[in-house]
Amino acid sequence: MRQRKITIALCATLFAQAASELFPSFLAASMHSGKKSHLSFRRHRDVALKRPLSSSISGGEISQKVAADSDANLHNFHATTISTHLRKASLAQSKNDARTQREEMEFAERELVRWVEQYRVGRSRSADAPTEQSKLPDDQVFCDVIEGLLALPSSFAMASDDMNDEESSSRNIDDESQEATNHQIQLSNAQRKFFGNALPGKRKSRGRNLQPGGESMKSDKATYILDLMESFHEPAGSLYDTVIASHGVDSLQCLSYYMASEKEDGGDDVKSKRFLFYQQAWKSAKSALQLLNRSEELYHETGQSFSRLPSISSYVTVMDVWKALAVGAEEEDDKKKLDEALEVVRNLRQRRLKVYTLDNDVAGQNNGRGGISGYNILPQGVAMMAADEVLDLATNLLRESVPSYQLRIQDPSKIGTWHFNQLIFDLAKYPQPFSGSLAQDILDYMIYMVKKASPPKGRQRKKNESAPRPNIPKPNVETINGVLKAWMVTPNQSDVARHAEAVLAKLAIWQSEGILWGVSADTISYNTCINCWRKESGTVGAAQRATDILRLMEDESTIVAPDVISYATCIGAWADCAMRDPNAGRNAEEILMRMYQRNMDAEGDESIAPRPTTRCFNAVHLAYANGGQIGGGKRALELLRFMESLHNEGYADLSPDRYTFNIIMKALLCCGERGASQKANQLLQRMEDSYKKGDTSLKPDLLSYNTVLDAFSKEGDASSAERLLEQMCNGGDDMVKPNAHSYTAVLTAWSKSKDKASAVRRAEDLFDNIERRYAAGETDFRPETSVYNALINCWAKSGERKALYRVTQILSLMEELGLKGGDSDVQPNSRTYCAVLDTLANSKNYKAYNESLDILKRMEDFYSEGYDSVRACTRAYTICLSIIARSRRKNKALKAQELLHRMESEYRGGNSGCRPNVYSYNAVLNAAAFSGRDEKEQETAFKVACLTFDELRMSDYLQPSHVSYGTFLKAIKKLMPESDVRDNLVKGLFRKCCRDGLVSDFVLKETTDLSAPGFYQSLLEGVTNDYGNLPKSWSANVR
Repeated sequence: MRQRKITIALCATLFAQAASELFPSFLAASMHSGKKSHLSFRRHRDVALKRPLSSSISGGEISQKVAADSDANLHNFHATTISTHLRKASLAQSKNDARTQREEMEFAERELVRWVEQYRVGRSRSADAPTEQSKLPDDQVFCDVIEGLLALPSSFAMASDDMNDEESSSRNIDDESQEATNHQIQLSNAQRKFFGNALPGKRKSRGRNLQPGGESMKSDKATYILDLMESFHEPAGSLYDTVIASHGVDSLQCLSYYMASEKEDGGDDVKSKRFLFYQQAWKSAKSALQLLNRSEELYHETGQSFSRLPSISSYVTVMDVWKALAVGAEEEDDKKKLDEALEVVRNLRQRRLKVYTLDNDVAGQNNGRGGISGYNILPQGVAMMAADEVLDLATNLLRESVPSYQLRIQDPSKIGTWHFNQLIFDLAKYPQPFSGSLAQDILDYMIYMVKKASPPKGRQRKKNESAPRPNIPKPNVETINGVLKAWMVTPNQSDVARHAEAVLAKLAIWQSEGILWGVSADTISYNTCINCWRKESGTVGAAQRATDILRLMEDESTIVAPDVISYATCIGAWADCAMRDPNAGRNAEEILMRMYQRNMDAEGDESIAPRPTTRCFNAVHLAYANGGQIGGGKRALELLRFMESLHNEGYADLSPDRYTFNIIMKALLCCGERGASQKANQLLQRMEDSYKKGDTSLKPDLLSYNTVLDAFSKEGDASSAERLLEQMCNGGDDMVKPNAHSYTAVLTAWSKSKDKASAVRRAEDLFDNIERRYAAGETDFRPETSVYNALINCWAKSGERKALYRVTQILSLMEELGLKGGDSDVQPNSRTYCAVLDTLANSKNYKAYNESLDILKRMEDFYSEGYDSVRACTRAYTICLSIIARSRRKNKALKAQELLHRMESEYRGGNSGCRPNVYSYNAVLNAAAFSGRDEKEQETAFKVACLTFDELRMSDYLQPSHVSYGTFLKAIKKLMPESDVRDNLVKGLFRKCCRDGLVSDFVLKETTDLSAPGFYQSLLEGVTNDYGNLPKSWSANVR
């Protein structure tokens, strides 16, 4: 009878949900209504499929809610799937697994396209419904996929390797020769993969050039995703710049192969390959040109927003590509294509000048101060003001933010360029949110004054006509550099790098118009632009843009040559973005090697090409350390050896210093190198030995020792860590006396020791030693919060019987001294309470249930008294939920659900630190699955399980994991009787799990345990291969 009640009252609704997913939130609605759910299955089915509820909910409202819930699930599923594939692609890239990286990016690309198609279908389906029903992919999703596609290995290199493999394998096979006429030959699969639709012969499709997931070049794929993005969002100009640069690289690589193959001996096959590479070069160049055209159009359509402005590097890239095409056309004696390429170059040069002219007001928008076209800060009518009035006005604007500021003016009648330059540099000296804009306004005013004093174009000055006044503030190169620096230091300003590039573009215009004849950008100008891009390292493609400017300086046609600062700043840009770009370390090293090779080609003449310095090498080491990629530590050590060999060869400015060794030790620590702690310790010993021999630049500092301690701690080598700590204490050098970080690292190392009993004793001895030394006056250091936390964590992982007593004792002491006594150095924080809760969870104490809730209540009470550091967090709530689930308390499922809802309420109320995660929901499901045997309690527990799983599926920021599915299946097994209804529920749930890609061994085990063998085999019918393996897509999202 009990089983019949549970089956009829609760499982019927889930059967309808699993079979058709028409009404996934019905159970939640019925639970929140407070009414009993003892209804027949037929009534539940009728309610879900035919009639509206007896309340005021209409059928149309039900269908709208169903659509909204379904779209929310699809949104979360697509986002999670794409994120998973991007993460796997990044991991494959760090392992140099190009094939896996390409496959994962193809999966991510296809998933995004599928998402867009489903959005379009959903939007057309619900044309009359609220717009929020169909959720659109965020612009960041498009950007991430494009970035991942462009991070793929070079299409040229991959295709060339494949072609070489096919050619080498075909030498052992006798094939019939085939005729090749006018380059129309039969091509290998690898060649078709590289050239795609540019190949002669039959094409697969007359539609768009790119088929998602097809064998196209990475730049074409990125362009297709950019096309999709344009349909729904306004892409930033930097995104166009990145894709344009990729097309430019493809085109130049094809031309490089085309030129190189000219010297090869061969028949029609070689000629055909040359022709195809030539064709692909033109195709990529045209793609880059089309993207630049679209970027310009978007810039004009959006009201000339600076974030949409095409960068100078994009114009330079496209012009360089078309110049190279002109050379290739000349080699082919193709006058038509030669004329076309030269015309494109001329047209681009004119368009660049037009886009960056002063009349277009690219400096920005009116900020509310009454500015007019061409000005941002200065008021309307400034053009009619005298130079001294404008200078005084700008000075007053700066003085509003810096009251003590004074501009030295001895004679107001002799105000000239120097005074304006001084104000511009002071704007950079005292950074304000308006520094860049005001400096730009001052420059524009100076240009206006010069143009006003100059004779009209085409008219010669008469003999008796007076020359312009000598105090006209004509800009010079210092003025330009001052404005660039002002933009660079402007806080809270986006697109400062684009503003800086615009200044250089305007300078080129003023030069061509004769306004600033003889005023040219110098190395400092370009270096400042590179530094601007470095400061925008969070922007996609910023480091690549800095590299483009550096390459422009390296070009022989450019008068300005790069110096050491140019290279060091550009390498530093890659180091700053290394956490998000797995190729940063390799790119930084490539720039360093290019710098070295250029100096070698110049025979060591630093006036032509600078030598690498310690600063440049350190920046590369930092890129590897920040990236944390596998193999980064090894490369850092190899660069150290190369660095030392160059120093021995006579590079006086290339000597490893303390910072060099510290960064390399950090790279070993962060990149997970095998034996990292021993290698880091060896470097530390080298530093100590060198210092003893008189090299003061290699004297280890506290950071050096702490980095090695962290390495020991990470590997759990507590004995070595403690020996090094004793060395620091007894060394006699006050500069390297241990601090809180040092002791915390050693205590953490002991917490990872395999001998737990010995570990806690050594940890307690170390803690007592700290207090003894402080009491005796031997040290100024006393235990802080982080040290107490490390000691608690050591006890929490020990498994000792008295661990709970000891951590509770420590927590009480911290509360007494820190919270009640006002000693902020020992105030407990959220980590402290979480460590105590962890100890409680592992103690198997029968009081754990009540004590965990009591600790959580104390956290909430202390937070209400103003102690922000003890605010309850997600981990604290989740540990309490886990303790409740493990307890034997009656109605523990309801208690866990209540705590989860309280957690959700806190999050919705503004506490972002306690947002529930999937582990929180899984703990509630686990509590329901292991509820008591009482009939009423089991019925309540199953209601909780159904509602919790439904809430998890409907969440706007979470998605079920494979553990969620497995635990819910376990709850079904323990709380439902065997019946057709249960089988249908399991079938629907399993199929959804397959669609979500979350079928793990845990899910399979629970599925087989609660169903007959024949039923389980029916679920797999038609989907397994000859070996009985399941489709990979079923487990694609299992983590």
